[in-house]
Amino acid sequence: MKHCLLLLFFISGISSAFAQFDKGDLYVGGNFGLSIDTRESSNPGSSSQYSINLNPNLGYFISDRSVIGVIPQVSFFRSATTTSMNTKIISENVKGGIGLFYRRYFPVIDNFYLFLEPKAMFNRTFKGENNPNYLGFSLAPGASYRINGKWMVEMTLGGLVYNYTYTNSGTNQEYDDKRIAFDLITANSIGIVYFINQKDQ
Repeated sequence: MKHCLLLLFFISGISSAFAQFDKGDLYVGGNFGLSIDTRESSNPGSSSQYSINLNPNLGYFISDRSVIGVIPQVSFFRSATTTSMNTKIISENVKGGIGLFYRRYFPVIDNFYLFLEPKAMFNRTFKGENNPNYLGFSLAPGASYRINGKWMVEMTLGGLVYNYTYTNSGTNQEYDDKRIAFDLITANSIGIVYFINQKDQ
């Protein structure tokens, strides 16, 4: 989290343009993630896995401080393991979903804002074992810095999260799992936002 804050302050130091939000502003943003992990064990065998996550978002200002928007999500995961008997085991899954969010901005200094974001997400595994359904609700704080009329950087913290997962194994067995978590330290991210319908200021 310290690195995210330092990056926001660094960007604020290299920009002096003052840009505010207006009702009717439209933006696109989000984040992209790629993870690769390869391991060799002491016994004959190895494993590798990688995942790709795409989380764009589209927001619309219903006032000069409030935004509503949608968050489509797509993720792909693949794992390959070679056993000591030289047998290769491959596991893959593809997940997708949609979310809705509301965000309220609170101005602090020129171009720098704090915000609070309630959000609801639904995801489903389309390819893989068990095909669980995931429903999540969260309330997360964050901070944004408006670089100019077109660009903004933002940091979102984990906040309060409620997750509900429902799984049908296909063998007349069903499972559900409910979890509540509060995390402001490890579950944070930084992203960039582009305003579609504004000119550079």
